[in-house]
Amino acid sequence: MTWHEQLLVRVNDRYDRENASDGVSRYGAYLRQNLGLFRDGWSDEPAPIKNPAEYAIYAWQVATGPIMYPGYVQFRPDLNRVSLHRTDEDGSLYADVHIPLRHSHIGGNTKRFPYSWQDWETEPDYSSDEYRGLQEPRFNKKPSVLASAVVRIPGGEWTHLISPTAYEGRTLVDEARDAVAVVAQLINEDAGPIVARVLDERRGL
Repeated sequence: MTWHEQLLVRVNDRYDRENASDGVSRYGAYLRQNLGLFRDGWSDEPAPIKNPAEYAIYAWQVATGPIMYPGYVQFRPDLNRVSLHRTDEDGSLYADVHIPLRHSHIGGNTKRFPYSWQDWETEPDYSSDEYRGLQEPRFNKKPSVLASAVVRIPGGEWTHLISPTAYEGRTLVDEARDAVAVVAQLINEDAGPIVARVLDERRGL
């Protein structure tokens, strides 16, 4: 699948299956190492967590770095990360998409930083993909200004989130995979147009 402006995240089932130590799912192995996340800590008897938003966050956390690398969920190379959270007020779900910004993208023609100040560096070009990744400067002998933007998407109205029925076993793996697939689709649909607009504005400076 080729990256494009509306595709920010994707689930790599083929890589997950082909690199699985159990021959089924590499993601499943990481889930088994983190079963405590998916158990309801308020229940006297073993039971899965009940809140679909909470479940989605944990399934996403296990599917991405730093827990799982390469992740079961992959981010477009020009994005730093995509994370899920819940608000302190009502516990509703939201997603943050972190986009690194080069110096030339900050302030348009009204602001220019000294040439000696270091910027994000382009990662080695392993493909002809236009969405090149950026990394921190390799050397720290000069000042660096590393800017980024965050696109925050509310997920309180997201439908079709998975209501979990298991905290272990094959059912947990299947439901967690479904959960991250649903979230990935919703992030692409809701955040994709906004990120595309941000990048269009950057390219027009």
